[in-house]
Amino acid sequence: MLARSRALARHPVTVHLAVLTGFIAAGIAVSWTAGHLPGGPPASHRDAGSYVWGFWWIARQVEHFGNPWFTRYIDAPAGAQLGLHALMPLPGVLMMPVTVAFGRVPPTTCWPSACPGLMCYAMYRVGQAVAALAGRRDRGGAFFGLSSMLTWRSWYHLNLAAGVLFLPLVLEAAVRLTRRPGWRRAVVLGWSSPGGC
Repeated sequence: MLARSRALARHPVTVHLAVLTGFIAAGIAVSWTAGHLPGGPPASHRDAGSYVWGFWWIARQVEHFGNPWFTRYIDAPAGAQLGLHALMPLPGVLMMPVTVAFGRVPPTTCWPSACPGLMCYAMYRVGQAVAALAGRRDRGGAFFGLSSMLTWRSWYHLNLAAGVLFLPLVLEAAVRLTRRPGWRRAVVLGWSSPGGC
């Protein structure tokens, strides 16, 4: 029984879940310390309403199988294209259960709280992939995601923070493709690059 629990604790999935949970907790702690968490989006931030509307709009369009890139709610009755709007489809879909269950504002607190931890974990994975090339072990990642610039960015420019999250993912995919070339890794690299998604 003890040997089985030790093997489970050393399993790569368990290790990665523990690291991810720790980084997300650290991101929430940094956000709480900076005073962002207790009330939703920053009141002095002009784009906060745009992000609240964007999370709601993506959830609404997914529920109704609608086009998220067009709305008649703006410039009625003709409508407006939302291609230049700060919509975030992937975070909007991920935060959809929160939006549906708790309303429009909680996703603008949940996503920025989780974003620094997710950036830490993504850079941690890059550090492991790069260190594996040199035959070493690396435990980096926290300095990237918990940096003051990225923590601030995740609260005031949610769309840019979501974009920054993809930088380590692309770097890891490129390192893995370099180590072992193949069409599957090339597809992952193409999908994870900002132009691919």
